[in-house]
Formats: sequence, C-alpha cells, structure tokens
Amino acid sequence: MHWRPHLLAGSLVGGLALANAFRESSVLVVALPVVAVAALATVSEPHARLALLAVALALMGWWWGSARLDALDRSVLLRDVGAGGDALVVVTGPARRTEYEVRVAARVLRFRGRVVSETVQLELPPGRAPPQGVELELFGRIAEPERGEDFDERTFLRRRGVHVLLRASEWRVVGARGGVGGLADRLRRALVRGLDGVEGQRRAVLAGVVLGEDEGLSDDVRDAFRASGLYHLLAVSGQNVALLAAGVALLAWLLRLSRRATEVLILLAIAAYVLAVGWQPSVVRAGVAGALASIAWLTARDRDRWWLFLAGAAVLLVWNPYVLLEPGFQLSFVAVAAIFLAVPPLLRVLEGYPVPRALTIVLAVSSVCGLATAPILWLQFDAVPVYSVLANALAAPVVGGLLGLALLAGLLAPVAPSAAYALAWIDGWLAAYLIACAKAVARLPFAQLSSVKALVALVAAALSVVVFARLRSPRPLRALVLLATCSLALVAWVARAGSDPPPPPAGLRITFLDVGQGDGCLVEAPGVRLLVDQGPPDARVADQLQRLGVRRLTALVLTHPQRDHVGGAADVLRKLRVGFVLDPRLATTGPEEQEAMSEVRRRRVRVVAARAGRAFRIGRLRVAVLWPDGPGFPGEDPNLRASILLVSYGQVDLLLTADAESPVTLPLDPPPVEILKVAHHGSADQGLPELLERLRPKVAVISVGLGNDYGHPTLSTLWALEHAPGLRLYRTDLDGRVVVESDGARLWVRSER
Repeated sequence: MHWRPHLLAGSLVGGLALANAFRESSVLVVALPVVAVAALATVSEPHARLALLAVALALMGWWWGSARLDALDRSVLLRDVGAGGDALVVVTGPARRTEYEVRVAARVLRFRGRVVSETVQLELPPGRAPPQGVELELFGRIAEPERGEDFDERTFLRRRGVHVLLRASEWRVVGARGGVGGLADRLRRALVRGLDGVEGQRRAVLAGVVLGEDEGLSDDVRDAFRASGLYHLLAVSGQNVALLAAGVALLAWLLRLSRRATEVLILLAIAAYVLAVGWQPSVVRAGVAGALASIAWLTARDRDRWWLFLAGAAVLLVWNPYVLLEPGFQLSFVAVAAIFLAVPPLLRVLEGYPVPRALTIVLAVSSVCGLATAPILWLQFDAVPVYSVLANALAAPVVGGLLGLALLAGLLAPVAPSAAYALAWIDGWLAAYLIACAKAVARLPFAQLSSVKALVALVAAALSVVVFARLRSPRPLRALVLLATCSLALVAWVARAGSDPPPPPAGLRITFLDVGQGDGCLVEAPGVRLLVDQGPPDARVADQLQRLGVRRLTALVLTHPQRDHVGGAADVLRKLRVGFVLDPRLATTGPEEQEAMSEVRRRRVRVVAARAGRAFRIGRLRVAVLWPDGPGFPGEDPNLRASILLVSYGQVDLLLTADAESPVTLPLDPPPVEILKVAHHGSADQGLPELLERLRPKVAVISVGLGNDYGHPTLSTLWALEHAPGLRLYRTDLDGRVVVESDGARLWVRSER
C-alpha cells in the first residue's frame, strides 16, 4: 500500500482546504477526529483502519483551518480606523513604490501607547523607503483598504491577515528586529549584495528571479513578462531550490565531505534560502520538498515526489488556508502536478525526433505547464499567453546561469567584493537578454488571448496535443500534418476574431475612441496611459478601455464639465485604477463632473489643477497645459475654459483642443504639430484656416457622432481641413476608432470600424 502516505496527506490537505468553503471551529469538530482515532482500536481490517485515519486527519484539518481563518480575520486595529497616534512598527517586507506612495509590509508593535501585534500595510510618501527588518517610530493614521469594482484591495489584504492601512508622512529608524526575523533579514541582505553593480530594470529582473521580488519592475517590463508567459521566472520556484542544492552538493564533493554531511549542508542551505526569500508559495513548496528529500535520505527512507508535493501544500495551508485562493499557490501546485503527470509520457512521445534532449525537456515542460495553468490565468487575469513555449525555449539557456551567478555573487560579496561585482555585471547582461526575449515575444501578433477566446484556444491546443500523441507512433507524418492543421486553424480563428487587446505600445500610440457625439482619447507610451475626456455615459468608455487591455491609467484628464466629455469619468474611476486626475477646476460645473469628483474623493485620487504653463514629464511623454489660465467665473461658457494640452513624444506633437475653438487657441500661439484633434467635433470655426496654416498638422481627427443633431462636422470646417496641404483627415463617425502610432519620428494611422 505505497499510496497510504498520499491518502493521509491528501486527507489533511483536503480538510484544510475545506475550511475556505465551510468554516466550523466548534468543539464538535474537535471531538469527531478523536472519536475516529479511538475507533481504530476496534477495527482490525487494514483498509478500514486507513479510512478511519484519513477521515480523522480530514476533520482535524477542517477544524484547524477554520480556527486559523478565524484568527486571521481578527483585528485589534480595525476599531481605530480614522484615528491617529504614535506607533512603533517593524518592517517585515520589501518596499513597493508607486508614483505617489511607498507601500511596505509591516507589523505594529505599539499604537497610541497600547501594546499591539498586528500586520498592516504601511503607506509612506514617495521617496526613501525603510529597509526590511528595521523598527520605526512614526505618527500614523489608521485607514481601511478600499473595496473597488476593478480591484478589491480589502479582500486581497485580508487573505494575508492585513485589515488596516497605516499612513504616515515621516518616520525614524530606532532599531532592528532580532530572532529568526533578524536572521532572515541578514540573509536577504547578503543575497541583495550579490546584485550590487547592476541597476535599473536589469537589477529588478535579477531581484525577481533570485528573491521573487517584482517591486522594481516598470509597467512595460512587467506587462511584457506576463504577455510572453515568462512571468513565472520572477517568482522563486523549485528550480531555484534544486540549483541551490546542486551547488551545495558540488561544493561538498570538492571538499570531499561525506554524503551525510552533504545532506545536512543542503538542509541548512535550503532553510537559509527560504528564510531570505520569505513566505512565498512556490519557494515554501520547493523548500519543504527539498528538505524532506534530504531528511528521507538521512533516515534511509524512499523519496516519494507526491508525498513531498502534498507535504508542501499542507505546510502552506496550515499556516494560512486563504493561500488556496491565491493565484501563486494555484499556479505553482497545478504546474508541478502537471509536470509529474504529463511530462514523462510526452517525452516518450517526442523520442526519436532530431531535437536535443535539453530542448525537448524545455518544450515538454513549457507545453504541459502552459496548458495546465491556462484556465487559472484565464479566470484570475482574463488573459492567457500564446507563445509561452517559444518564450521559455528562448529564455532557458540563461535562467540557470543567471540564478547561479547571483547566488555565487551573494556568497562572495562579503569576502571578495570585486569578484562579486564582476559576476553581477555579467549577470546584468543575462537579465538584459531575458528582458529582450520577453519584449520580443510580447510584441508578436495575438500574444495574449482573453475571455472566451482564451478558453476555446486552450481546448483547441489541448486537442492538437492529444491528436499528436495518439497518432505519432504509427504514422508520424500524418500526425504532424494534423497538428499543423489544428494550429493553423486556431491561429486563423484568433486572427478573424480580432478582439484581443493589442500588445503594449513600443512607442507612442494615440487611440481616438469611438464615443459617438463626444470626445475620448487614450494616449499611451511605454509605462504611461493618459485618458483625455471620457465621452458621454452611453459610450461606456471604461468597458472600451478594458477590452483594449487597459486596467490602470497614469492620469485621467477632465477637460471641461460637459456631459459629452466627462460623462463616463465616474465609471472609469470605478472600474480602473487611476494615478491622478488633471482637472481645470472651473467655477462652472455640471452633474457629470460632480459625480466624477465625488468618486475621486471616495477613492482618494490626487487631483492636479490644469493651469497654463504647467508641464509634466511622465515616462517618455511630455505634457504641457496651454489653457486655461484660471477658473473663470460662474455661468461662463465652459468651452472657453476647456483644457488645451500639447503632448510630445520624440519629435511628434499632438494638440488636444477639447471644445476650445480658434478664438481661444490662436492667441496661445501653439507650435507646429503633427497631429491635431479638431475642436468641438468639427463645429463652424472661422479661424480654423489660420490655425491650420500655423499648426501645419499631418493628421487631423474629428471626434463626432454619426447623424448628430448639431450638423457636425460643418461644411466650412470640412472645406478648411480638406484644403490644408498634406493633411490626412479622419472622422470617428465614418472611420470608427482611429489609432495613430509613432516611433517618435514617423506616423502610422489606421481606422478600426
């Protein structure tokens, strides 16, 4: 009955997992496993005894999981929401920087004179961040996490035992934690020293591969890793633990240590690495498996991979049953189970083909993991990478070396800093290659599939593999033909569907949304997204953006308070995360703008007043506000105070005029531009010919509704635009969505009806 340990471990894991669905921590549940164990004395049949023991473990897991969830849901500081006071906190995790704040995992030791021990999310102003492991004194205010429609931060943090935010503007280091936590901090600092000499995104990628820390990644690099299917490399996995164990074994062999001493050293190295990296599902699973494998050898027992797999799950669920609901846990364990089940038979199928063994293994593992984890990616993130096998094949040659060099550099840093620096410099180039692979694959057509199409594509891919496996042996040529046919049919179907979000822009991308009679313009560059106006409510701009793959905006621009320009702003704020709002703060207002500003206050989004002369540099975009010069007065026509923006990328300039016609724009003396958003939906404008002569645009776009009641665009406006030399004119009523892309010098325009 070699499967007995699997059944018992699986029963415990099942009971722990059950607590997420049915929570019960009463005395009755404690008594039931005791009764089941007591009944073992009256049963002699082996299978019945095994069944009773499995039931007892499942009930015990259910009780413990329920009790643990109750403990995680308790909060002492929740009653202090809104209150401020002096606090003593210890930083327990790395800092995550955003454009407007620094977020740090921390534990409050004292608040307002009370002794407390509760995990919080510490939010600090942008800039310097406290290092992990230090104790801080600060004055902070307790707040509750948000519960938005697009991202429920409250639930996300609650599953980690965090119920409140602690916001502070200043802090002072007063000490450092000791004990096991202090040891973990010292080990982590040793690994981080191995990254010295590498900066920017290369360092961020190395930190992800070595420490599972993706805080330093820019949005465009993070999106590229996700779209290419390489994001799993930025989470510490079993590969890291296996490489560490192999390195220790090699060192022990060079030192001629005994096998027993080698296994003990491997145990210590794995424990140190898990402590340094922290409580991440993939590293805990791999660490438990590696440690138990060494213990099994030391105690002369068999190493059973399924037993090690279940033991890792049990350890994680015993500590926090909520981890079952986390994507990291699901992806890690599903991928490993798929490798155990499907990779060996797939390797047998691929035997005999003229492909190197190492590449065959990479292809088999990538294919199996990609198919197995696709449903989770689809359900959790609404997107499935298509070319993950290609991306992993390209990345495989450097991943092992990248990790090995980083660990070796961390080991050498205290004794030979120059050697460590040299290794880190080489490692930086490997990280650069990894970034290039991710970006290249992410830019391929249809790099990601979403929603129902992703599911259908997944099924089609799985059927292709099944056909290949079934028909490969007797008729390999026929199998390859069928596999190619299925793949081509899938690609053709995806291409025809054509509704997948485009990949992140490599340069400038301006999307004039089809919002009917109104304005809505999305300006994108690597890591930057600005939405200028949001159309009327019935245009459902938030939904349009989500279909384009937009989940977060760097800035939301409200040009002036009219329904056809800001009617969809409140919905955008509800459904997308917004960095800041640029608003002219006019004396004249309207119900749609009031609703949007109410949502701004509720979500605590920063508001910046749009005033002439104010300029921003956001990523590679330069944004200058040309108008208005003040709030105006109540009752004034808001068109006369509408925000006018000049957006620049490289040598390409875009003038966004909202509803401000030439009487407002001409006195501003705007410079020549390449792209012009025609003011006020193409209404009559006597000064337009003079404005066009001054601006000399190459592309002009009119955002206007088909068959509108205003007669827009007027014949006089169309005549002026059509007679402007070298100008290409587009209209959203006839052309639909208009997309302009640029590398900073050249322009490409397409319409998407």
